[in-house]
Amino acid sequence: MGRAEDARLAAVVRIAPGSGAGFEVTVEIRWKAELEVERAALRLRLAGRARALGRDLRLAEVRAPLRADLGTPVLVLGGGLAVVGGPGLAGALAEPDRGGGTEVALLLDDAGAHPFSVYERCLERLPPARSQGYWAALERKRPLARVRRSAGDRSGAAFQLLPLREGAAPLPLVVERWRGPARAALVFTDHADRTDPAALRAVLWGDSERGAPGYGRGGILGRGLAITKSFFARGRIGGLLDDPEAAAVARELAAAGSEVALHSPGPGPDDRAAVRAALAALAPFHLVTWIDHEPYTNCEAFSSQGWRAGGRFGIRDLLVEAGFRWIWEANDLGGFGRARLENLFTAVRPGDADPPVYPLPADPRLWVFQSTFFYAPPAALGAALSERALRTLEEAGGLFVGHTYLSASSRTTRDPVQLSRLAVRPRPGGGLEIDPDLDAGLARAAGRVRAGSLSALTVREAGDRLRAVAAVRLVYLADGGARVENHGAGPVPGLLLRLPAGATPEVDGAGAGGHVTAAGQSLVFFDLGPGEAAVVRARGPRGPIPFLEDEPAATLAP
Repeated sequence: MGRAEDARLAAVVRIAPGSGAGFEVTVEIRWKAELEVERAALRLRLAGRARALGRDLRLAEVRAPLRADLGTPVLVLGGGLAVVGGPGLAGALAEPDRGGGTEVALLLDDAGAHPFSVYERCLERLPPARSQGYWAALERKRPLARVRRSAGDRSGAAFQLLPLREGAAPLPLVVERWRGPARAALVFTDHADRTDPAALRAVLWGDSERGAPGYGRGGILGRGLAITKSFFARGRIGGLLDDPEAAAVARELAAAGSEVALHSPGPGPDDRAAVRAALAALAPFHLVTWIDHEPYTNCEAFSSQGWRAGGRFGIRDLLVEAGFRWIWEANDLGGFGRARLENLFTAVRPGDADPPVYPLPADPRLWVFQSTFFYAPPAALGAALSERALRTLEEAGGLFVGHTYLSASSRTTRDPVQLSRLAVRPRPGGGLEIDPDLDAGLARAAGRVRAGSLSALTVREAGDRLRAVAAVRLVYLADGGARVENHGAGPVPGLLLRLPAGATPEVDGAGAGGHVTAAGQSLVFFDLGPGEAAVVRARGPRGPIPFLEDEPAATLAP
């Protein structure tokens, strides 16, 4: 046991035999003062160059900083040891040191794990778009990523430290992110700007008119995909409270398993009173997701002043009371200015912190999700949904969250560039139909969903899934197997695990599941309820395959 104490905190680190192989390490921090935390971490030094699990869910040698955040299991192998993440860790950062070893920072808290920021000020109106650096000048933000701690608050985490048998080849069990057997998730978020209910219907079902031959045979919902569609509360065209057709389409897409989200009460700034009234009127839609609109001038946007609880434009407390739990705060991780199926887990450099979802530092009852800008002519969007791009997303256990404007039409659009990017076109004889190139891309994605390798999800479903999987812990056992524990408050249906190539799984104590082989990899999935645990072992043609062979007689020097 080791202790450290100063005016800010008192910390205790314990190392003891664990319930699995090797040792259990626990870290406890008692905060002694009111302060903001930039980082709280336990540092380990491993001899030699280590390997670590990256955000592409592959083991790689640590030649440069390599970071894991929510959604990526913490696993570092080096110096005859395995460091296996456990409950309470926000992530880890592994990087080579000058002495030829590897330093591992196990993060109990870190500003990079929840990189929330807001615009410096709310503008009365947008300035004229004349200068080359127009958008860069608008994108100045103030970070609000630190968590405030009070005297008496406590933090804690645990992880497994496993001495490895000399000469053994580690073949770790890897927790994947999505409901098995799917390897990746595809999410479309469509913003309320310029929404035309007829265009939206065409994007959802292939055609704007129910009686048309193509209705229900194409489009996002017609092909079995999903969407999180945001609406304004008010608006003669497209407003949920003012446009009966928009409300009807919203109810239909929700009934089909997709999600209705709130963009804001209206296109202009809305104060607390306006937001409160809109939330009350929209209660029958059971909204849980908020998407910022024009945060440069809409002061109630979360990335402006909406993150506050009070004041003229602070609405955080109102959304929590109304049952919201997901927020988009005007941040695109990658893909701005190009049509690309960006994996949000690998859109930044391996050592940088920018997780696809994270808790709001000011109030962890709300979670922030990020996206990638996916706005281009429909032929480009369709081409981005290529078989190769979809397969690449699956191979890395990826997540694509598209920031789109698919439901606009010539009735709601005037700008020439925006007109060239409409996802729908007039159909001979009247009505609108989805662009065939875009629909072909959707068909390719739908084929992979039907095959089981890809999940089509809403923001709510994808975010809730990542949070649920983050509560799963692996504990490696002395016999070469692993115990899989669900420390979360809810079930994890179809928990997906990747075994060593060619291995056949043996699972004890889990619910219904299955075993598949994809791209030469062996995958097993099963249901795991809250508080439940299952033991997974692997077997090959010659007998058991140990995941991480421990050294039972190992001790740790003082």
